Amino acid sequence: MHRASLPESPRSAGRGTIGCVVLVIEIVIVAAVVFAVAALAVGRFDRLAPAPPDGAPTGLPAGMVTAGDVARTRFGMALRGYRMAEVDAVLLRLADELAWRDEELARRDEELVRLAAFARVDTAPSPDGHRDTRSPQIDE
Repeated sequence: MHRASLPESPRSAGRGTIGCVVLVIEIVIVAAVVFAVAALAVGRFDRLAPAPPDGAPTGLPAGMVTAGDVARTRFGMALRGYRMAEVDAVLLRLADELAWRDEELARRDEELVRLAAFARVDTAPSPDGHRDTRSPQIDE
């Protein structure tokens, strides 16, 4: 038996086109999300303006920096920046290196003073009237 086609009701007439429109919208949304993820991955959106200065000095003196100066240095918190643990580790190592340098310089200064005292020549004349320049005098 052959069925005659029935006229479509007004409610079912637009179902096919709405399904296509929803599918196109979903494809556009997925493409936008994929593009955003790809752009973030390659750094396209990472164009931030330079951070404004906080105004607080780091606390390092203008002249010679000591290990204590580095150990007391603190930085302000900011939204973007470096990992705090890495900065603290570098500052700790730098403070240790500066302390070693200061100790080494002090040791060398003391050694130079001892060598200068050892090399000092007695300039007083000997009993026979001549100056003895052969034997250094050690002052202790």
